[in-house]
Amino acid sequence: MKKLLTLLLLTFVVIGCGDKNALEANYVEGVNYRALATPIATNGEQIEVMEFFWYGCPHCESFEQPLHQWQKTMAADVDLVQSPAIWNDLMKLHAKVFFIVQNMADSDKAHAALFQEVMALREIRDSKLQTQKLADFLQNFGLSQADFERQLASAEINQQLAQAIEVMAQSEIDGTPSIVVNGRYLVLNQSANSFEQVLDITRFLVEKEKGRLAVN
Repeated sequence: MKKLLTLLLLTFVVIGCGDKNALEANYVEGVNYRALATPIATNGEQIEVMEFFWYGCPHCESFEQPLHQWQKTMAADVDLVQSPAIWNDLMKLHAKVFFIVQNMADSDKAHAALFQEVMALREIRDSKLQTQKLADFLQNFGLSQADFERQLASAEINQQLAQAIEVMAQSEIDGTPSIVVNGRYLVLNQSANSFEQVLDITRFLVEKEKGRLAVN
């Protein structure tokens, strides 16, 4: 399994207060972000900010709150998309669970709770046992085991999984959480000293994309 990025253990700090433009001027390609060799196709209607995450990643759980707080500040023409990272069969299971949860009435609460649940299951390598435990867990959110099993095997969920694997392969990520802006730019987490700065680089890239699209 690819190792998780460990550099984002942090207390949340405000970066660039009163000097935001000077901070953004220091964001350079090859240092703070990288252009993907082959851009990932997006819907073209909005600028897409895609976060790659894994439920078993403690840094991803810590990133959830600042990410969604930042989402509230996004302009109407910017869209946040979360996509599961997948490097092995158990992560395929967790990705499918994510897609199932998106169809649930209480999806936000179930999604948030799954981080702790999956982290607690990380020592269980048997996929059948993990599947059963996740089915039991989601019953707390109103999803019956029969419905869970039906969706897990469904063509729709398997198609979403295949698409997620394809997108992740194009993204060039090697850890989680990772952000790709509009299918073109990967934020280089190692250049940031906080989640706040990761999001500031993301904001910078969103504006960069707006400028590019305005010209084209």
